[in-house]
Formats: sequence, structure tokens, C-alpha cells
Amino acid sequence: MPSFILNERLIHTDERPGMVLLEFVRDVTCLSGTKEACREGECGACTVLVGTRQADGGVAYKACASCLLPIGDVDGCHVVTVEGLSGESLTLVQQLIVEHSASQCGFCTPGIVLSLTGFCLGSPKLSYDDAIDALDGNICRCTGYVSIRNAARALCERLAGAAADPAQRLAALVAAGVVPGYFGAIPEQLAQLHAAPAQAVQGAVLVAGGTDLFAQRPEQLLESDLCFLSARCDLDYIRVDGEVLRVGGAVTIEDFRRSEPVRKHFPGLPEDLLRHSSTILRNKATLTGNVVNASPIGDATIILLALDAKLVIETAGGARREVRLENFFQAYKKVDLACGELVSEIVIPLLPAGARYHFEKVSNRAMLDIAAVNSALRLTSAPDGSIADLRISAGGVGPVPFLLGGLEAFRGKKLTPETVDAIAKSAESAAKPIDDIRGAAAYKKLLLGQLMRAHFAPAVVEAV
Repeated sequence: MPSFILNERLIHTDERPGMVLLEFVRDVTCLSGTKEACREGECGACTVLVGTRQADGGVAYKACASCLLPIGDVDGCHVVTVEGLSGESLTLVQQLIVEHSASQCGFCTPGIVLSLTGFCLGSPKLSYDDAIDALDGNICRCTGYVSIRNAARALCERLAGAAADPAQRLAALVAAGVVPGYFGAIPEQLAQLHAAPAQAVQGAVLVAGGTDLFAQRPEQLLESDLCFLSARCDLDYIRVDGEVLRVGGAVTIEDFRRSEPVRKHFPGLPEDLLRHSSTILRNKATLTGNVVNASPIGDATIILLALDAKLVIETAGGARREVRLENFFQAYKKVDLACGELVSEIVIPLLPAGARYHFEKVSNRAMLDIAAVNSALRLTSAPDGSIADLRISAGGVGPVPFLLGGLEAFRGKKLTPETVDAIAKSAESAAKPIDDIRGAAAYKKLLLGQLMRAHFAPAVVEAV
């Protein structure tokens, strides 16, 4: 029986854990501020805040798409809809939206309010860039984004003096009128809730983030037994261990993107993962989910493949085995994972001396879109500037995530335009794309070759 706090109300419900939160909020509790639109996490109209109790007793809030979020996954959490921000006056976010004419029909406005409120609660520096990133999953069809950005900028200016110390942030936001005062009592109330541990029910569907599962099979999952990996605290970690980075199987893409080890050892990754999806999806989607989904064009998978990642797979009995990511994909949507097994850890080698990483993606939209073709590179250069080691992955050019073979032939060669052209032609020859909605096979081959040249452009300029 899922139990959580919805705004100020304690909820114990007999509804199926697979019911999505959007339906529960609108149809069961009759809170209509959370809007139903795309039901695919694409528009942001259904955005809510989900607060999770932390080890230090505090609560961390994240904006999430409620249309893809099962109520079983908010067990023991604080869920905030736009009604939960209501009081005698508008919140600071709402007031600034009014002042800057950042709402017209109003359908998308509750989601925008929740996304900006989540930014206030979670952004380390309360910077304008972070505010804009927080809005990347909210689509507005009529107001115009300039006025929304103006409201976001004014919000950052008003909060410039807010406490940088996370321990003081909530009190500062209550004082500034961003969130109501009852938020201060939530940590103690959540401490009295006991979220159910992840149950290893035989035949249960393992749900890591669920952002793809609940877009594709919501009706089937409503009737299924579910096991939520978010309840596995032992799988929620990111740590450097010698020469590798270890990432637990429950770590979300956004937590991974923002983590200090990733920013230190892979400085290009945080910006690249902004193109994976939107904040309201990255806050629930996991790295392991992107891998197990086995999409031939999964952005995170393509990146991890180039970085020579390995997977630690846990059996139902607790035994473990290790598989290199390049050997995990066996055929289209078929992976080396038996029933009852889960990916408990991703092991990513740190970049060796002289190595660099690079990611490229072509899609119809720059952000929040599936790639037509994507590619990642790990290039290690020798002291003389020649190629010491080279790994290149690509998506959208075969039935599984594609790792280019035969690159050993380029070791020892200098990065000249001729060498890069030869690598590009090798990639085009090895690719086996098909015609689909994202482009013709010939077009994808051409794209892959161009992405090879884009990978090497900075290095070739330096070499010349």
C-alpha cells in the first residue's frame, strides 16, 4: 500500500502501485492543477515536485513528469502539486510570472511554476543558466518563451542573496515566499512514514526510472507486480575507486550529470547529457535503464560504450557477474540479462593521460529529441600527437548500439585530414542503418561520416 504526503495531506491508498501519479492526482484526489496532455513526458504540463528524505534527515525535491511516475515510486515521499503552493497570496514564482506576462492560456503555467520552484529548492548556485535548464521540459504553445525567461531571470535576481548552504535553503525560500511554511514540517512527517523496501517478488517487473516503460506499456504495468529500484539505497552511489568510476544501478541521469566526480573526470558529460532528455525525465530516468532499454540510439548508452564501460549484473540469488557493455547487446532489443537479473553497477574507466572524450548527436530538435544518429569518441594521443588508442561508438546505424571495429589500424598515425577522412569512410562502410522515420539509410551513413569529422575537428586543428 503506497503511503506518501500529497501537499499537506497524508495519503494511504489501495490503488495499484502501477497507477501513474497524474491519474491519482486528477482522478482520485480531484486536484486539477496538474494537467494531462501528452502522457509521454514531452510537454511538462503534468510536472510535480517529489521530495525524498535524505540520510541527513533533510528532503531533496525534484521536478518530475507525473504522467510517467507510478505511485509506488513515491512511497514515503512528499508530492507537491500547484495546489500545494497555494496560500493567501501568490508565491514569488507565480507573482513574477504575472509581472512579466509569462502566462496566457495558463495550461502550461502550473508545470512551469513547479519546475522553477524545483530549481529554487535544488540549484546549487541559483544561476540563470540552471533556471533555464530546469525549464527544458516545459513546452508553452502561446505565451512566448521570452517572457518566461524574463520571469526566470527576475527570480534569480530576487534570490541572489538566498542561503547557499543547503541546510539553510528551505528556511530562506520560505522567508522569500517561494514555498509555504508547512514545508518546514515535512522532514519530520516523512521520518514517520516507512517506505516499503524493494520486494523481490518472483516475476515482478523491475522499474528503475520507468520513463520509457510507462510511456510504452502503462496499461500492462498497472496490473503487474512491480519492484522499484529507487527503494534500493545500496544502489544509489557514485564514487571513484582507483582508476574507475562506480555508478550504482539506481542513480538517475540527472544525479550522475550533476555529480562532482563526473564534472571532475568527464567535464564534457554534464553538457552532453542535457541533450539526453529534459530535467523532469532525467530526474527519474537512470543510466542503467537507458542501457537495459537497449535502444540502438540511446544517448547514455552510446557515451558509455565509447568510454569502455562494464556492467555488474546481480542475479536474484545475490550472485554477481561482470559483462563488458559492448558484449551486452545481442540483437535488436535483446540483451545478456536473464529473468530476475538486474544491472547493479556501471563501471566506467577514468580517462587515461592524454585521452579526451567527445559526443555528437544529430536530431530534429537540438534538445529533448531522439537522435537520428549519435556518436561518441574516446581518443588517447601519444606524446608525439599520434593516435595511441581509439574507441568510437555510434547509434542509429544498426540494430544495436554500434562500436566501430578495425580502429587498431590507425594507431601510430598522426591526426591529419587524410587520417580523419579514412576513419570516416571506415565508419560509413561498417554502418548498417535502415530507412525509418528519422531518415533514410543513405542519409544516416552520410551523417555518421560527418560526425566522425566533427569528433576530430579540434584535434586536427591542433595537429596542423
